[in-house]
Amino acid sequence: MAGQRLKLALALLTSSLLFSCSTPSATKPASDKSQVKAIPGYTADQPNPQPQADALIPPETVRSEGVRIEYGVKTLTVGNAQGRYLLSCNISDDSCITPKPGKNYLLFTKETKWKFPGAKGFVTLEWLQDWSGSYKNSENTALIPERLEGPRQIGMYWLQSWDKR
Repeated sequence: MAGQRLKLALALLTSSLLFSCSTPSATKPASDKSQVKAIPGYTADQPNPQPQADALIPPETVRSEGVRIEYGVKTLTVGNAQGRYLLSCNISDDSCITPKPGKNYLLFTKETKWKFPGAKGFVTLEWLQDWSGSYKNSENTALIPERLEGPRQIGMYWLQSWDKR
């Protein structure tokens, strides 16, 4: 039953992502922020401490910077211009994927609330955890390739640290 739910969720997510990624870059809007509802008083340097309930908070785009496996735990370093995340997962979990170098990934945190073009509902970390599990007593994060290429593409991790660049 859980396997069927995961397959259905991945199929829905894949179709949403493929639909959103199928637009040629020449016809894409000048800014990806065109789909984000503005939050009064919000800037990238000064986050809004109380976002509106219906406001969209996009996932961060990150790239793999390194992977290490020790004692059954995979530790990833992913980052972008804003900072670097240190994430870990249990290698025996299906959701413990290894990001490919040079490929963009969407990082979902507990604040992320996103709606892919054409989707009927929001994608949040909680929604992703319903399909791929979670780590108890830890702050969880999820990674999804910016462009899906097959099944089992949702990675679930616990956050060890974040360093601002």
